[in-house]
Amino acid sequence: MKRRDFLRTSAMVTGVLAATEAGAKQDTSALLTDAASPLDVASVGPPTRYFVDVERYRFDRPDISNGDFYPIPQDEVTPASYLRCMDAMDVEGLAARPGRGMDGPRAFVPVLAKYAQTGDATWGDAIEAMLRAFHAEMQRQVAENKWFWQFEHPATLIPLYRQHLIEAGAMTAGAGWFRDMWLYYCRNLHVWDSEPTEWRGPCHRSMPEAYSKGLAAAWYPDIPEAARWRSYSKLVFRDFWRNKDTPQNDTGYMMGPLIVLTCGGDLWAGDDRVYTDPGMTRLWDRLLVEVTPDGAVNPYGPNGGWNSTAAYRLAMLERVAAKTGDGRYRYVAHKLLNYLRYQASGSYRLDGQGHWLIALAYLFADESVIPSQPEAGSLWNKRMEAVRVPHTDKAITERLIGDADPHEQRGHICCSWHMTGQEWPDKLVLRSGWGPGDFFGLVELHPTSFPANSGGIMGLNRWGAPFTQIVTSKGDSPENRAQIEDTGGSVRLRYHADEMRIDEYWRQGQMPDIRSSVAYFEETATATYARLRVENTDGLPVVYEREFVFAKNRFLASRETVTFGEAFPARVAPIWNTQNVGPQIGSHWANTFISAPVGDNGRRSMRTPPVDLLVWFAPRVDAQLQVVDRFTADPRTEACPTQLRYVWEGDVTPGQRLSFTHVLLPHMPHRARATTNNPNPGARGAYRSELEATAGASGIQVLRDDVDVTVLRLALEPDRVEWVAFNPLRESVEFASGVTNAPYGYSAEPALN
Repeated sequence: MKRRDFLRTSAMVTGVLAATEAGAKQDTSALLTDAASPLDVASVGPPTRYFVDVERYRFDRPDISNGDFYPIPQDEVTPASYLRCMDAMDVEGLAARPGRGMDGPRAFVPVLAKYAQTGDATWGDAIEAMLRAFHAEMQRQVAENKWFWQFEHPATLIPLYRQHLIEAGAMTAGAGWFRDMWLYYCRNLHVWDSEPTEWRGPCHRSMPEAYSKGLAAAWYPDIPEAARWRSYSKLVFRDFWRNKDTPQNDTGYMMGPLIVLTCGGDLWAGDDRVYTDPGMTRLWDRLLVEVTPDGAVNPYGPNGGWNSTAAYRLAMLERVAAKTGDGRYRYVAHKLLNYLRYQASGSYRLDGQGHWLIALAYLFADESVIPSQPEAGSLWNKRMEAVRVPHTDKAITERLIGDADPHEQRGHICCSWHMTGQEWPDKLVLRSGWGPGDFFGLVELHPTSFPANSGGIMGLNRWGAPFTQIVTSKGDSPENRAQIEDTGGSVRLRYHADEMRIDEYWRQGQMPDIRSSVAYFEETATATYARLRVENTDGLPVVYEREFVFAKNRFLASRETVTFGEAFPARVAPIWNTQNVGPQIGSHWANTFISAPVGDNGRRSMRTPPVDLLVWFAPRVDAQLQVVDRFTADPRTEACPTQLRYVWEGDVTPGQRLSFTHVLLPHMPHRARATTNNPNPGARGAYRSELEATAGASGIQVLRDDVDVTVLRLALEPDRVEWVAFNPLRESVEFASGVTNAPYGYSAEPALN
């Protein structure tokens, strides 16, 4: 059994905020941080103490018109905006230093953009000098190491330099210096920094290799490799075109094959099919729908941190808009640029290394395509299944994708990824709209991703603030979903019948047979209702169902139900990963917040408006809230090291069901203020109201909560009452001011005085 220990503890939290159970009435003067009695909340791991910046509390309300609270620009974006980004980075100084080694093609894209803008030969001369220096560095690396591995940027970008140099008359198509440089690149490229070459499959290493060698065969048909490279390039394109999808389900590696297709799909295919074919819409729309209303990208899967690869999306969406004439892509690209500017303190001098992608956006932008807002509702989409298989067995290559090169060092399946042709759900996108600060959520649905997190909330955002950040991992990392464990380690896991598949730990024949489906989806003007069903979660004999009531621009209510197929000792806990817990906390709820999202592969603190999130679990007498410092056990969690989990433990029987209901409520930060500076023990501080003292928890009342039906009443504002119903069996239940037999419900009505 793959153990995910819950790090049991004997330590109890003391000296925390005394709080009410949900719905109870209490004098707020008693809700103090010097409470006499401890709460039944376990602290797991070494205690983490923090001091909250008092400026978090300086705003009374979430006013997006207040540039101090919501400083994300809403400026119109034009090609001139991209030029301003480049002008802010001293492109002249960059052009004066062409000796950039293997990084030259990437670093010099702003120089190419200035060349395209002005036609000034000085820029073209600098580009030629950079490419010659690139050639010299390749020769140096080959002399030292026999080959080089840099596959993505040179393969993707050098053809663009060639195109613009030829169009400007600065170089002929047969220029000897360029021919020598490009053929040297293609002949000495080993994308894995190892002996094998000419990898197969639609992956982030194989596609640049096949693209570059295919262009070499087309440009220089007299070379001895021309026939083989032409065939190899067509095979890899066929590998992609068969499914029109990429194997990586992440915000990191996925950009590798996509940037090749974006920059050179027309050169590779000989037409615009990679942009305009109806089968490609799924892939390009994926880049669009995952962006938040504020223009941010929630990371998922292996990633580089907060807002990971956002600039890639920006450039690609401008290109797709230009090729398709679809203004939705430009609309989202412009959202992305404004959010990148926010992270750079509103400047056009963007932080990090994104300027080359901004330069690409300039080269691709077509002002004749008018930005248009995409559909403002929630949705769920699909992606093709990708599985890992052994890559060294050529017979497997032949069987799965065909035409395996018989050469011992050629034709292996890149990254071990194989696309099966099976469609599974991809993401549930919960959207209140595209307006600044709108409430947004991104939920993983796919069953075969690494890590496997079907039902996990990858991102949740309101007023420009994130409330969680996913670990950057290729392996096991449960994220914001029910964590289920066989504590006895005796249950036989349910593995996929195809024993060739490899699991998260590269073990062949031990791939859990996880299957997911969307059992219900309904979109209304005020709420989104959805139900996900997952069989064999983590390979266990269970069915995991997660239901969502997404009250637009209000809160997210969710219910997780586990049905057990066998008897075993089990531990089950809904979890929420965050950076900070408190200061308000109760026996089944806690306030949480992200101080600063972490970007740039863990090297940079990012900006966020000050917004908190109440994490409220419907109370159970047989469950305990734990606050976990998970960093000590898993250093991968450094960006989001604190976990809330509501733990149940016991022996389960076949057919037994457990359900856990919770509410995620974004709200403004609140703190208790001192009422006197008198130091005597009787001096007390206070919140202004019970709702502030409990971060909203006291306003949530459970009317019914069992495995069949949950009804909640939420009084979170003085003049408003809201209702939530989970009723998948369609019983007749009392709801709001009447009775309903609908499977799900959300209602808001004026409060009775």
